[in-house]
Amino acid sequence: MQIPGYRMQRELARSDSATVHLAHHPLRGAVAIKVVAPEAAADAAFATRFLDGAERARALDHPGIVRVHQAGWHGDALFVVMDYLRGGDLDRNLEVGLHVQNVVEATKQLALALGHAHRKGALHLGLKPGNILFNAQGAALLADFGTSCAFAPDAAAYASPEQAGGTATDGRSDLYSLGVLFYRMLTGSAPFAAQSVEGESGDGGRHRPEPPLALQWAPFQEVMRSLLAHSPADRFPSGAAVAGALDAVRSRALVPDVAIKTRAVAVAEIDAVAATIAAERGDASRRQERRRAAVAWLVPLALAAVVAGGVGWQAHRNPATFDRALAAVGLVEHPDVVVAWREAELLAQDPAQRLPALAEAYRNVLALAPRHEGAMAALADAAVNAKATVYAALADADVDLAAARLNEFGVVFPDDAELGEIFEALNDHRQAKRLLADTASLLAGGGLAHAASADLAIASYREALRLVPNNAEALTALDRIAAHYGTAAANAARVGALQVAMANMERATAANPDFSGAAAVRATLSDAEALQAEINALLNEAAMLREGGALIDPPGDNAAERYRRVLATRPDDAVAVQGLAEVVTQVRADFAAKLESGDLEAARALVARTAASGIAEDLAAEMNTRVDGEIERVETVDQLIAEAEALCAEGYITGPSIEDNCVAKLREAQRLDPGNADAARLLSVAATQLETVAREAFHIGMKAEGLRYLDLALTVTPGISRWRERRERWQVEIDAEVGERERTERTGSPALPEQAGRVRVVSSERPPTP
Repeated sequence: MQIPGYRMQRELARSDSATVHLAHHPLRGAVAIKVVAPEAAADAAFATRFLDGAERARALDHPGIVRVHQAGWHGDALFVVMDYLRGGDLDRNLEVGLHVQNVVEATKQLALALGHAHRKGALHLGLKPGNILFNAQGAALLADFGTSCAFAPDAAAYASPEQAGGTATDGRSDLYSLGVLFYRMLTGSAPFAAQSVEGESGDGGRHRPEPPLALQWAPFQEVMRSLLAHSPADRFPSGAAVAGALDAVRSRALVPDVAIKTRAVAVAEIDAVAATIAAERGDASRRQERRRAAVAWLVPLALAAVVAGGVGWQAHRNPATFDRALAAVGLVEHPDVVVAWREAELLAQDPAQRLPALAEAYRNVLALAPRHEGAMAALADAAVNAKATVYAALADADVDLAAARLNEFGVVFPDDAELGEIFEALNDHRQAKRLLADTASLLAGGGLAHAASADLAIASYREALRLVPNNAEALTALDRIAAHYGTAAANAARVGALQVAMANMERATAANPDFSGAAAVRATLSDAEALQAEINALLNEAAMLREGGALIDPPGDNAAERYRRVLATRPDDAVAVQGLAEVVTQVRADFAAKLESGDLEAARALVARTAASGIAEDLAAEMNTRVDGEIERVETVDQLIAEAEALCAEGYITGPSIEDNCVAKLREAQRLDPGNADAARLLSVAATQLETVAREAFHIGMKAEGLRYLDLALTVTPGISRWRERRERWQVEIDAEVGERERTERTGSPALPEQAGRVRVVSSERPPTP
């Protein structure tokens, strides 16, 4: 059959009541479509319950509940579409084998899923192994919520007493069914197998004996008693209570270290797989092969008794637990890793989960399996998502939230390459926020009527935009200022007050060069007969101020402001355009001179004035970047020299490594600051120390070592002639001794005294005085 919008691929499962198909949807991808059997769909009451249940299931949003996408009729076919889970149902997973920790975790998650549904007013009332599905990560989810064929015999085996008796049901009925599933997972059989669901005692089973559990399952006895209580009043009140009770058992380390499996594995099968693995790893060392072979024997030994006994439900104990034995030879993942991974994935599905807990969960997996690809990828994704959260908070101007998330990120990922950059962005946003608040307070006092306050506000808002480009609050405020002074400029022009009009127009364009109505204001100014004369006067004043060095200072009386006033009224005035360009060139040269001289304080002050003058769009930002770079360079040089001085004091002149020694640090400092006097002084000190060590070594008989240290001293300061002369003498003496040793080894007799005197060089130098 076909369902519109879906491409059927294959049948997944079939029963008397329904058929489940794998299908593909162009947007949702792989889905599972359950089609109810025709005879069941023909029951109008059942069909109504089925569709109502599907609608309720669609409203459930929980990581432990399979998501329902659609339900309805196609012709005579009643169907429901839900997520497709690749991990199979409960029975299939038990056949393969589940560690008890996995069983407990699955039961806990199912209890939480039921609790969520119950709070939403939805009951399942059809729990059975086929409705417990596992995803690719091994997490258990509850399916068929509200769309289960509860009348099916396999579902009736898990029904609560009140459900089977046709009396009122509530969420505790589902918890009873969960208890039956949990009992069956542990023991392989249903509780109260010898009794009817309603019990055989005269009181309806209220005082029937509690379901028996083997000794190894004793830690779960109290949990099971409450789950399977005959009266709903005696059961757990909620799924959360069940989860808490299971966690309490696990927290006391009472969970047995065993694996549960419903299908026995042949010893020959395990041996064959282990042999295949050994063959594929033939390049490993013999010692590793012997260790693997020894471990591989654990598996057949662990299973031998099981296979011989022919038992269908197996629990294998330490030291050869089934899952642990298979994990030892690489056939399955270690159960502790599986549990840790499932817990991490469940945390990840909780949108309220914080980064530290999530990262810790994935790192717990990596502590057990350092090369776990899923955990490594998830941890990397967590870092990316955390940074995105910080940037999103900054974009929303929520500095406090950004700071909180960034502090978390810094604790969890202290070595992230972007951490410093993000902290700088946060500081920029904080500074911009303070500027905006201070400027708003300034304008609140006198409004825009006071020109000096308006000029200061424009500069502050411009600085905020430099720190945080496109800041909405700053842009809005500048638009408001531009509109105010544009209107004032037009009004002044109409009454002939050209100087006032041009000053107001300059202020408006400083706030926003493209403010709404700018063209109309300029047209009003151009209509004034005296405009050209006023422009000429401003250009003459600007030229004189430039000659006097008043480029952007003092505020209110400098060349840049005169040129800007002309350009605010007539943007294409060639003289003003060129004049302002010359001002920019001179300011840039002045700034470079200040940097060259090392006067960073004066350079910073010039940057601030440049930003306030508004003479070029990006000039202040460019200058600020250069100042920051220069400050960083100076700080780096100072740090390198301090580190070098400490290394010299400890004797690490050219070692212990080629990068981490006194000389290497000083050479790097000289590269950044070629004329640095401290670096030159310390290099001389380092070379002298090396020369002193060389003399001491040579005069106590360590001549080769002495020569090597002297070579190092000459490498640091090659221009000292007396050290070069000493090196030549030492080399002659060493060569003579080597020649004497070789002659002795060749002839078997030492040289005669007079012969030795002719070839031996005696050093006339004395070791340094302590």
